[in-house]
Amino acid sequence: MVDDGGIPTGPIEEYPGVTANKAFTLGEKEPDIDDCFVANTNPGSVLIDTRAEPLQKVASFYHPDTKIHLEISTTEPAFQFYTGKYIDVPAVEGLPARGARSGFCVEPSRYVNAINIPEYKNMMVLKKGDVYGSKIAYRGWEA
Repeated sequence: MVDDGGIPTGPIEEYPGVTANKAFTLGEKEPDIDDCFVANTNPGSVLIDTRAEPLQKVASFYHPDTKIHLEISTTEPAFQFYTGKYIDVPAVEGLPARGARSGFCVEPSRYVNAINIPEYKNMMVLKKGDVYGSKIAYRGWEA
C-alpha cells in the first residue's frame, strides 16, 4: 500500500513477480521496479549502528553477454531497487546518451517511511550520543 506520493504506508508485503533467492530476468521493459525490498523483517533488531553486524548479500546480478557479475552486501535492513525506467542522460563529451533501462540501482537503506511508523522509528532516530553506521559492499567481476 502506498500514499499519493508513492511512499509505502502499509505492512511489509511480498513483491509481485519477484521472489527472494529466486533468479529472474530484467527484460527490455519488464519488470518495472522502483521499490524498497526488506532483507531484515524484524524492525526491533535493527540498531542505529549496524557496522558490527555481518554483511548480508541482498542482491546479485549477472549479464550473460558480458559475463559481468555484481553482488551487493550490506548491514542495512532494506534496499531500494530501481530498474531505470526514467533514465534520460544526454550525450556529453563524446559519451553516448543513456536512455530508459540503460542501468539500474540498488541502494541499501533503512525501511522507506520508517520515521513515520512507530514500530520502525527506532532504526531511524539518532539520539544525542548515538552513532549511526552501516556497511555496504559492491563487488563486481568478469568471469
